[in-house]
Amino acid sequence: MKHESEHFVYIYHDEVAGSISRIEEIAENTFLGLTELFGNPFRGKISILIGGYEDRSNGLANPIMESIYIMTIGLDYPYRNDGFWLEEVITHELSHLFQMTATTPVGNFLRNYFSRLYLPNALQPMWFTEGFAQLGSELIGDLYEYDYRRLPFLWDQLDKEDSFLEETVVSGYSGIGGEAYYNYGYAFLTFLYETYGFESVQELIKVKSGILGFAGVEVAFRMVYEKSYEELKAEFIEIQTHRWMEVVEPTINRFSQKIGEFVSHFRPKTYSGGLYYLAYDREMRCYSLYREGAEILNSTMEILDFSVFENEIALLVFEREVSETRLYFFREGKLERTKHAHLLGIDFLGKDRLVVLKNNFGIPSVEILSLRNERITPIFESSAGAEMQIDNLRASLDGTLVAFRINILGSKYLALYSSIDENLNLFEVTEDFSIGSWTADGFLVSIQNGVGSSIYLLTPGGKMSGQASFARYVREPARTKDGLVAAGQFHGNKLLQASDAKPADFELDAIEIDFHSAEPVEGTKYDGFANWKFISPIPYKGLSVLFTDLTFHNKLITGGSFNFETMQPGLHIELISEDYTPVDFALSVAFSDLRPQASLDAYRQYRINPKLSFGWRTRFEYPLRVSGSVNAILQDSSALYGGQASLETLINIRDTQTATSNLVDVSINVDFDWKKGGFTIDSTIFSRVTFGADPSVVPVEMWNFRDTSNIVVGLSVSSEYAVSRRGINLLNLVHLSEEGIGARVDLLIGSRFSWRLALYKFETAYLYAAYPLAIKIGVMLQNMKPLPYFEFRLLY
Repeated sequence: MKHESEHFVYIYHDEVAGSISRIEEIAENTFLGLTELFGNPFRGKISILIGGYEDRSNGLANPIMESIYIMTIGLDYPYRNDGFWLEEVITHELSHLFQMTATTPVGNFLRNYFSRLYLPNALQPMWFTEGFAQLGSELIGDLYEYDYRRLPFLWDQLDKEDSFLEETVVSGYSGIGGEAYYNYGYAFLTFLYETYGFESVQELIKVKSGILGFAGVEVAFRMVYEKSYEELKAEFIEIQTHRWMEVVEPTINRFSQKIGEFVSHFRPKTYSGGLYYLAYDREMRCYSLYREGAEILNSTMEILDFSVFENEIALLVFEREVSETRLYFFREGKLERTKHAHLLGIDFLGKDRLVVLKNNFGIPSVEILSLRNERITPIFESSAGAEMQIDNLRASLDGTLVAFRINILGSKYLALYSSIDENLNLFEVTEDFSIGSWTADGFLVSIQNGVGSSIYLLTPGGKMSGQASFARYVREPARTKDGLVAAGQFHGNKLLQASDAKPADFELDAIEIDFHSAEPVEGTKYDGFANWKFISPIPYKGLSVLFTDLTFHNKLITGGSFNFETMQPGLHIELISEDYTPVDFALSVAFSDLRPQASLDAYRQYRINPKLSFGWRTRFEYPLRVSGSVNAILQDSSALYGGQASLETLINIRDTQTATSNLVDVSINVDFDWKKGGFTIDSTIFSRVTFGADPSVVPVEMWNFRDTSNIVVGLSVSSEYAVSRRGINLLNLVHLSEEGIGARVDLLIGSRFSWRLALYKFETAYLYAAYPLAIKIGVMLQNMKPLPYFEFRLLY
C-alpha cells in the first residue's frame, strides 16, 4: 500500500495501516525539526518503507535512494535508552538522511541531475555516522540521552591504557560489537556539542557538505575547531576521566570470571535451584546455553530467549536466513524446529504449556500456547498498534502468574496477569526496569537508580521489597545460592554479583489505562512499475543510467556502448524485478553490432527452512535459445574442532534447447569453510556432466578458466591467516583493520587441465561510508605463466 503526506511517501503492508497516522505525525515533525537545524537537502519526497515483522537491523537509512526502512516492533536493544520506539527509530534514520545527503547548492544540483551517489558527507567513520544520528534525535526531541545503559562501555574504555582505539570505534572490534561505535560516536559528538556549542556542530556539517567533505572529517575538524581529531579525542578522554574517576568496579559472578571480553554471558534464569544462562562467543559466532557453568547445547543460530521445565528446554531462535524468530525445543540432544514463528519471548507455565509474546504483524500480544493441542488462549493484545511495545516476558514457577513490560509512548508499565482469576493489573514504573526470575515469593525486578540499578522483590499485590544493589546498569536479576546475580557489562557482557546495600521498600499502585484502537489510514495500491526514481549513471555495458522504484526491488537500466574494433555502437535496456512480483524476472533488449538481441529470465527460490531451499529458472533468448533448470540448496553450520564450520551444497539440473541441439546438464557444487580465531579454510568442489551432442552450448566458466567438455571437475582451496589488526587510521579517510597472508589453488579439469596457484596479502579497509572492503594483492602462477593477483569484495 501507499500513502503520502507533505514530505513523505509511505510504503507498507495493509496489516500495519493502523500505525501509519502516528508514523506520519512523527515523520513530519522530525522533518521540520531537522530542516530548522540543518536545512532541507531534498528535492522530492522521502520514502519510508515500513515492515511489521522482526528484522535484526530494526531500521536502515539509504541516502542514495533518499529513503528509510523501519520496523514497527523493534528487537531488544540492551545498550541504549528505551523510549517511544517509533519516535526513536524514525528520528534516528531521518537524522542519518539529513546528515549524509547535506550538500551545497551546487552539490544539490549534481545529486538531482547527475548522480545521487554524490555524497561528500558520507565519507566518514562509522562512529561519526551513528553518533550524529543519535545526537540528531536528542536535539530535535530530547528522545535520546547518554543514559545509564550506555555508561558501562564508557567506564570500561576509560579504565584501559589505550582508550577508544580506532579498531574498537571504527570496526566494532569489542565485546559489544558494533554497538561500540554507536556508543563512542554519541558520546564524542555530545562532547563537541556541550563544549563548543551547537553552532560548531552545524559548521562541521556545513564544511563536510562541500567539496572538502571528500577530504574526510580530519580537515573539517581542523577548520571548525582548529584542532586535529586526535587532539579533540584526547580532550574528550581527559574530561570524561575526571568526571568518572569515582566509578566503583563491580563484582563478577564466578561463572563469568574466566571469560574474555569477546564472550558474553546474558539472560540469567533460575529453575529448580540451578542457574541457567546464555553465552555468545563473538569470534566463533556461536551461541550456547549453560547450567551452572556446564554447557548444555551449542548452536550457530542466534538464541534470543529460553525456558526450562523439568527435562524440557524451549528456545527462541532468530533465523537470519528468513529474518524471523521461531520456537525450537531441545530434546535428547537434538534441536526440533516447530511451526511457531514470530515470537518475541517465551516461558513455561508448567507441563506442556508456554506463555509466548507473539508479533502479529506489528501488533504484540501475550498468549498461552498449549503444546498438547496447539490451542491459543489470549491474555493481552495491544490495541494501540506500534504505539505500544511489549517485552520482558516472565512466568511464575507454578504458572499462575505472568509478568511482562509494556511501553506506551515511552511510559513504562509492569503488567501482572493471574490465571486463577484471569485478572490483569498494571503498575506504572517511572524509571527504566527489567523483570527477572521468579522466586518463592515473587518476581525479581531491577530498577534504575541513578547510574546503577536497585533490585526489588515484586509481590502479586504490588509491594516492592528492596533486596540488593548494583553500581551499574543490570537487567534480568536472578537469585542463586551465591546471592543475587544479573546480566551487566564489565569489559564485555558478564553475570555480575549484587552488593548487600538494600534500597528502601515501596509500593506500586495499580492503575487503569485507556487503550485506544489505532485507526488505519486509507492508502492506495502501490505500483512498483509506475514510481521510478533517477539514481545515477553507472559503468555497466559501456555507460548506463540506473532508475529504481521506491523500494529498490525494481530496476530499469538503459545505456549504450561503442565497439572500437568494429566501430559499431550498441544500445541496451533492462528491466529487473526481485521480491516484488510472484515471480522474479529480468527482461533485456539490446542492439549490438547491427544485430538485435533479447532475453527474458524468470526465476524464484523457495526457502523451506533455514537449511533447505528449492528453486527454478527459465530463460528465453533471441536468437533462439530456451533453457529451464531446477535446483536444491542445502546449508548448515556448526561448531567443529574448536572453530565454526559451514557447508553449502547446490545441485542444479538444466535443459537447454537451441535451433540445432538439445542438451541436459547436471552440476553439483559443494562449498565448505572453517574458521578458528584468525585461521580460515575455504574450499569448493565442483562437477558437471552433460547429456547431448554439443557440450559447448553450456560452457563451464570458473576462476578465469573456460571449458567445454561434457565432464568437468573443479577444485578450489584457499587458506588465510590473520596476522594482526593494524588499527591504522589515515586522516579518517581509510582505516586499515585486519591484515594477514593467504594462498589458494584452483583446478579445472575437462578437455584440458587448467590451474593456478596464488600467494597474497590481504587487508581489511574501512573507507567510503565506512563500509569494509577485503583487498587481496599478490602474485600467481596460472598454467605456468606468472601474473599479478588482485581481488576485492565488500564485506557487507
